Amino acid sequence: MNEKYRRILVPYDGSKFSKKALEEAIEIAKKFDSDLYLLTVMDALTVAPPTFYAIPGAIFDIKKFEKYYRAATAKTDLTLRNEVVRCKEQGIRADYEIMTGSPGDTVLEFAKKKKIDMIVMGSQGLSGIRKIKAFGSISRKVSELAACPVLIVR
Repeated sequence: MNEKYRRILVPYDGSKFSKKALEEAIEIAKKFDSDLYLLTVMDALTVAPPTFYAIPGAIFDIKKFEKYYRAATAKTDLTLRNEVVRCKEQGIRADYEIMTGSPGDTVLEFAKKKKIDMIVMGSQGLSGIRKIKAFGSISRKVSELAACPVLIVR
């Protein structure tokens, strides 16, 4: 195994940009015989639909929120499992993880914990309003603070 990019992290949210990033990461993994890690970060504030939070003075229904969260996690798990199978069909060692937290911080923590050698991510994700149109705020934060190289895919 080439030592340069042994472990590649792909933050994956199902957006067209994260799908392109995964394709790029697969090509890099083939060249360097790398392990791929797909990571989806569930932001608790975006799991439920906006209408869930939109009623002023409404009582927060934790059971209903948990239902949304379980459904979103199950859907994400299926998507990531399918992507890992696709990677393995191409001869790439791959695994995935779903975490909850602030996306940028969680990606950086995961990269540090797993000793990631390279992060390949989309320039934008599925987040709501884009504060920075050409360069998503999460990819910007990760590229500025990561301890390893970060490839931003458009």
